[in-house]
Amino acid sequence: MKDVIKQIKSDGNVDSLFKYVIANLYRNGPTSITDMEILSHLACFRPAEFEQYKVAILNYMAVFYKPTETNSLEEVIFTQYRKYIQDTFHDKYTPVQADIIKGIAGHKCFSFSAPTSTGKSYVFMKQISQSTNDVVVVVPSRALINEYYLTLSQGIQDKSVNILTFIDKINTKHAKKNIFIVTPERCRELFKLKDEFQIGLFLFDEAQLSSEDSKRGLYFDSIVRRCMKAFEDAIFVFAHPFVKNPESQIEKNHFDERSSKSIQYVQKNVGQMFMCHDGPGKFHHFGVNTEIMGKTKVLSNFDPLEKVLSNGGSVLIYIPKSKILNGKFLAEFQRYVDLCPVMPAAQAATYLQSLKEYTGGETEINNEHYSQMLDLLKRGIVIHHGSLPLQTRLIIEKFTKDGFCRICFATSTLEQGINMPFDLVYLDRLEGSKPLAVKNLIGRAGRSSREPKFDYGFVVVNSPQRMSTFRGIMLKDEILDNVSALEKDEQHDEEYNDFKQAILEGTYSDEFNLTEKDLEKLSTDSIDGIIELILNAVFVNGELISLEKISGDLDFRLSFYAYFRDLYSLFLSRPLEDGENSVLNTAIKIIFWRVYGKTFKQICWYRYSYASKSHERRKLRKAPELANQLPAAFVMGYHDLPNKNLYSFSLLQKGTKAADVSYDLIMYDTYDYIDKLIGFKLSDIFYAAFTRYAGKYDDQRGVKLAMYIKFGTDNDRTIWMLRYGMSFEDIEVLSEHIESISEEQIVFASSIETVPEVQKASVIRFVRND
Repeated sequence: MKDVIKQIKSDGNVDSLFKYVIANLYRNGPTSITDMEILSHLACFRPAEFEQYKVAILNYMAVFYKPTETNSLEEVIFTQYRKYIQDTFHDKYTPVQADIIKGIAGHKCFSFSAPTSTGKSYVFMKQISQSTNDVVVVVPSRALINEYYLTLSQGIQDKSVNILTFIDKINTKHAKKNIFIVTPERCRELFKLKDEFQIGLFLFDEAQLSSEDSKRGLYFDSIVRRCMKAFEDAIFVFAHPFVKNPESQIEKNHFDERSSKSIQYVQKNVGQMFMCHDGPGKFHHFGVNTEIMGKTKVLSNFDPLEKVLSNGGSVLIYIPKSKILNGKFLAEFQRYVDLCPVMPAAQAATYLQSLKEYTGGETEINNEHYSQMLDLLKRGIVIHHGSLPLQTRLIIEKFTKDGFCRICFATSTLEQGINMPFDLVYLDRLEGSKPLAVKNLIGRAGRSSREPKFDYGFVVVNSPQRMSTFRGIMLKDEILDNVSALEKDEQHDEEYNDFKQAILEGTYSDEFNLTEKDLEKLSTDSIDGIIELILNAVFVNGELISLEKISGDLDFRLSFYAYFRDLYSLFLSRPLEDGENSVLNTAIKIIFWRVYGKTFKQICWYRYSYASKSHERRKLRKAPELANQLPAAFVMGYHDLPNKNLYSFSLLQKGTKAADVSYDLIMYDTYDYIDKLIGFKLSDIFYAAFTRYAGKYDDQRGVKLAMYIKFGTDNDRTIWMLRYGMSFEDIEVLSEHIESISEEQIVFASSIETVPEVQKASVIRFVRND
């Protein structure tokens, strides 16, 4: 068997190929990449012949959720297998799905790996909903949190089940069970309340995070160990994609091997066809196994992107983030963008309205806040990357799942298991150093449907020179480390080493999310002196000073920012570099905009107005030539802190005119500041500093400012609304419809029924009709 692609594309007889693959499927199931490649080519180029063999192929693939007939004695065996599974598990599971259920039910710890199309998500949803005790789902990203939240909320209609994206004890009057969906960092809140919950199941999805050579990987392992200790009777499940040794979780965390099990599943439910782009409109087919599929590429008689888009399908184009930020992606893929006409206004209206309200962006090109991201959505073109605001990401992921996405330009944010399938995945970048990430993306190609057909997708690499790299990735075994970083005697930077020591010694503070060493640095006399200056500046007669005072008094603002820089400098035990000072100034400004109740949209408007010199340009509206020549203002973009090597340079490209400032770029940068710097770094430091000062000197101003920094408010009612999962944008709309709120419940006014569904989505599970 060789040169299979050429053989299929010729007019020759392909019966031998069908019999070859069907025999493999009967013996081994759909475990071979090459078998699935052959079937994909046969389905594409020989549909008439494929129809004759389709029933046997689907039966031998054991995709029992598809309706099929029985045409032979061999197929009767699979029919009986289907019936056994349905009688035993009361659902149309595949053998892999059934085996996962058995593995979970029969073991204290079950660790497995499986390709992205094996239907593990469906099994997990069933397991979570059927658990009689509380459940904790730990995932690597907040985007995946949204995925679980939406799916579980749709699948579990019983409102006595709390489905929460944070750890908290709320809705106690009505909740009989809690499902917590959290990142490892948020999971730490569980240990403060461990006596309040009866956790029966821990599900660690995308558990390969544990092998990251970073603080996150270290923290992941520490969370597993602490959960094992705090909840000895719980079941632990670890799920990975494409990993050869899932037993690593059992070994590195020292689970009892007698009550644990691991398995690697390699069965696939969808096929894939691999192609390379060889210039404008020119594509070639190639195979992973060159001995069988052919050693040379084979010219294609169609453009796969055009084919998919013309047939109403969807395309994922994986590109570097830099191409999104500088806008070059549109020019490169203009041919395919042109195949996406503007959708009927009604289809995108709800999504666009929600995005406009949250981001402040507009879709009219001459509007001051024009957002290309929102405008492209009208054509079914989605942009997805790590700096996309979380609420925005949630909306566009729903837009995609609802079937409106035609093209998705995405960065590596889709690696981490977000269930957004496409008919074609185009790899504009191919990172040989990250094979598992690439496999995750490739796994998005091909939709597993319930229709009685063979499902397959296309994977396209952007150059023939990438074929060998691609083959190497597909054939490489992904091996996780079976020794935890907690137990390795390796030296990293000081921050990592301090963190590791605190985890091992049990001195890491869950309350403040800092090490004991960090907390000691925040308790010196020098720090206390700075905090006193800050509190005296912020509060006048016990009341918060006005925002106008900070904005309008330059001398006050400069000294005010300097206090916070000094505090951070003392925390680091070194002077700050110019770039660090610039980043910190911007972060402090954003922190206090939030303290004064400014929404994400308003903060974006403020920063855009400054960068684009909108006030100056309005004054020059009678002299548009002069207005159009105004240079953009200097804007220090987001960078992680601390960074000794950071210099001050503008977020905007050199020579950018004020009128040409991208609203999207400002929006993405603002979210990075809020999410990655303030949310994950600065708020913990400042909250701990002011809280500890308040306790040391019995100064309630410290408590008040700490609450402002952590929650954006010190109002009990507002904090309760935040604890129930509402954002400040939600609170603006919902507050007037809430009569009372406490740990026990939310009591809504009857007027809540007048609020549109999309605006009350965050509280819909707490709205009761009894």
